[in-house]
Parts: sequence; structure tokens; C-alpha cells
Amino acid sequence: LEPRRTKCQLSTEQYTNIECRFHCFKLQINGKKGNINANSETTQINSVDQLIQYSFSENKKSYFDISEQEKVSMQKNVIAEDVDDFIGRMTSMGKSQMMADHDNMHRKQRHIFSFTENLMKNRYKNIVLFDEGAVILSTGKRDKSSDTYIHATNIKTKFGNYVLAQSPKPETLNDWYRMIWQLNIAVIVCLIPLSTKEDCAKYFERKVGKKLKHKRFTIRTMTTRREEDCNIYELKFSNKDFKEDDRMIHLINFTKWKIIVRPPEPRKFLAMMRSVWATEASANSVGDDKTSSPTLVHGVTGTRRTGTYVIMSMLCRQMSEHHQISLLKVCSRVRHFRYSVMRNRICFTVLLESVLVFAADQGLVDRSNVDFQNAIKNIRNAVTIEEQ
Repeated sequence: LEPRRTKCQLSTEQYTNIECRFHCFKLQINGKKGNINANSETTQINSVDQLIQYSFSENKKSYFDISEQEKVSMQKNVIAEDVDDFIGRMTSMGKSQMMADHDNMHRKQRHIFSFTENLMKNRYKNIVLFDEGAVILSTGKRDKSSDTYIHATNIKTKFGNYVLAQSPKPETLNDWYRMIWQLNIAVIVCLIPLSTKEDCAKYFERKVGKKLKHKRFTIRTMTTRREEDCNIYELKFSNKDFKEDDRMIHLINFTKWKIIVRPPEPRKFLAMMRSVWATEASANSVGDDKTSSPTLVHGVTGTRRTGTYVIMSMLCRQMSEHHQISLLKVCSRVRHFRYSVMRNRICFTVLLESVLVFAADQGLVDRSNVDFQNAIKNIRNAVTIEEQ
């Protein structure tokens, strides 16, 4: 199911190797010393610089080197137990233990049944949607009972609730509106400039006062404003089946990441994130029914820009609230539910630099520290022009 591999992409096996190597790291930002500390069974990393160098140094075995990774046996990462202990555990626990072990293996499986049954609704054949975590549309009297599919993933965490979605196609526009209505979406983050219909079907008007109708749904643009590199819209969303339940949607359109290999400056990306946070706080304060609504995030495929933003937002909230960062754990968790997130090296370097800049903005690390400055340089030099 993997797309054709390029130099600037990570395969699932390579990423798993990264996860296994870092699985016992616990990264913690020390506000006084300006260091990120990570302790493992074999390695101790005491600074931001060492952490980045450990990942990217040419003198070490690179996590992104395909030839090196293929030499690493995954068996070395499997935790073993003594045979006598295994037999004793199976004897004492009996059938319940065997069933629990089997169920645990099954829970880790991921399936794509719905994706293969709805190929016409997918933008790309090689960007699959896992059934686990997928948004399932409810059906009403106007919908076919089997029409429950949309290429979108719902991720709920203590650092934010998100829907990561493929941009709507003309033939999936009604599904798009159904999802927004069903999930009571109050904030939408659009990470593409909306310059071509091929990238995203038009689902709202940009001019104030204009409205767009599609079947039972109407969306009217109430206000618009420019805020740094974002166009921010306030939209009124209505559904003929619920005539007295008009809803307000806030849409933040970030326009500075048009081409994936030309990412935005971290400061601009972070400024957009802060605008989204402020909008989420405002939207969620309107009523109790809004507090649990997820933020809908989309680019084109809903994996590259989208995954980068969602993971960055989660990590920045974690740093802001707990002064800790679980980089690989969060990446792995999101990837478990949303296929192809963080496969691109460029997205990974954007994420790394953005979270370090945020840490400095929060005063968690010293911006003038040599380690910090070298870490930023290492990140920027990690992806060569040839790889892009």
C-alpha cells in the first residue's frame, strides 16, 4: 500500500525503526537550563543540539538512511521473556490470557475496507484511509443508508481534538457538509491557498454577503479579514432539515504553503497556529455544545501539511501546559490513525524547527544558547536541495 518511495519520504518500516529506537525516551524541556533531556537504556542526550545531532549527524547511523535501516533486524526490538516464565504465565492465566493476547494483536491491526469500497470518493489510490478512527457519516431521510464514507480521520487527545481530512471533490461536497454538520464543526483550518479547483472544490464564497447552496445546505460568508498570512472568514451554515439551527463557522485559510517542498517559515506557521488557538477559544466559549467539537484541518490529501500542523499544535500545547515534549510518541500516535502523516522529510524538519522556536518563545529554552542555534542549523541543513 506504500506509494512509490522517493528520497524525501519515509517508509512505514523506517518510521517504525525510529519509533522503536526512541520508544523509551522521555523528552523534557528544562526552563532554567534551556535543555531537552532524554534518557534511554543506552543513550543520554542532554541538550537540544545533541538531540538533533543524534538524529541527523553524518557520523552516526542515520534514521533516514534507507540502506542502513534495511540492515536492522526488527527482531532486535522485540521484548523477550524467559520460556519458563511464558509457560508459567500461560498456565496460571489459562484461556483468558490466550484470548487477551490474541485480542491485543487484533487491536493493533489496521484495515482499509471502506477505502477500497469507495474508490471514486478518494483523491488518490495510494493515500489510504484506515477504518480505525475514520469519520463515519450518519444518514438521514435524504441519504442512502450505505452512504457513510468520507476520507477523514477523527483524532481525540488531551491536547486537542482534530479531524484530518482530504479536501472535498465536487462529487464529495455533500459529504463534506454532512460531516461539518454532524460533528458540529466550529473551526476549519485550510492549509492550501485555494487557487485551483483541482486541489479543492469550492465549499464557501470568499466575498462578504455571497452564499453557496448545495442540496440542503447553505453557507453564507458574513465577514472576512486578513491577519498576517491568513485569510479569516466567518461563515453562517444552515441546513434545511434543521431550519432554526443556523451555525457559525470560523475558517482560517493559511496561504503560505502552496508547494510542499517550499514550506513556510516556522514563525509564520506558529503565528497561524496561535490565530487558530484564539479562534478555537472564542468559538468554544459560545455555548456548551461547542466545547467538544473538533477542529477540521485539511490540505489536499489531509496528510502532509495537515499532519504537520496537527502534530505541531499538539506538541506546542503539551509544552505550554506541561513543559514536556513527546515528539516521536505523538508522531507515532497520529500516524497510527492517519496514513502517510510525516512520511516527508520536509514536513518533519518543519515540525522540529517550529516546536523549538515555540519553546524559545515560551522561555523554555534560551534562544542565545549555542546548542539551540546549532540545532536550528542542523535542522535546516538536514534536507538537501537534491532530496527536495
